[in-house]
Amino acid sequence: MSIKKLQHIIWDWNGTLQNDVVAAVVGINVLLEQRGMPLVDVEKHRELFSFPARNYYIALGFDLEKENWEEMSNTFIKAFLAEPSTNLFDWTVPTLSFFKEREIGMSLVSAAEQNTLIKTVEKYGILNYFDNIVGLTDHGAGSKADNAKRLVSTLGVPLDEIFLVGDTSHDKEVADFVGCCCILVESGYESKSRLLKSGAKVIPSIKELPNLFYP
Repeated sequence: MSIKKLQHIIWDWNGTLQNDVVAAVVGINVLLEQRGMPLVDVEKHRELFSFPARNYYIALGFDLEKENWEEMSNTFIKAFLAEPSTNLFDWTVPTLSFFKEREIGMSLVSAAEQNTLIKTVEKYGILNYFDNIVGLTDHGAGSKADNAKRLVSTLGVPLDEIFLVGDTSHDKEVADFVGCCCILVESGYESKSRLLKSGAKVIPSIKELPNLFYP
């Protein structure tokens, strides 16, 4: 993997730049507890989580035909955003700075709702690192594949010089849909064993990313 092959990084947000897996577990457990269903821990979350999020809820036993999805999503996001442990990973800013200093273009494409995403990025003071920030129109955590494809079409960069960096198998699916390269980190929402099955390059965290391009 050569530096000559990298012009733009498309970052995922949750579990990749923001350390919020605990918040996700807290949010889903609020819904499970309300219904008297078994709770999950981080390990089980990493074994079952998937996109779109509806599939994850079904795997946990929710009957979505009888549920109000919008109401569930709003309840989840309220608990998720209230979790005090959520923060950037310690290595997020140093890694973003590393690539910014080398004039590598960077965008953020997330399954988070657009306005919430921008407010959160602003709160951390890292808005200036990104050329584009693209979220979804609701809190339903659906697929971001179409958004990613539209973004890539505007970059004017060869697909093999764009790397999508995320933490789920869906990120690999998005990269394949777009036609760009993919690197996954095992510090987020899915277990390492699941990530490896995707066929993507897997690293412990984005802390190791600079070494892949600047060994």
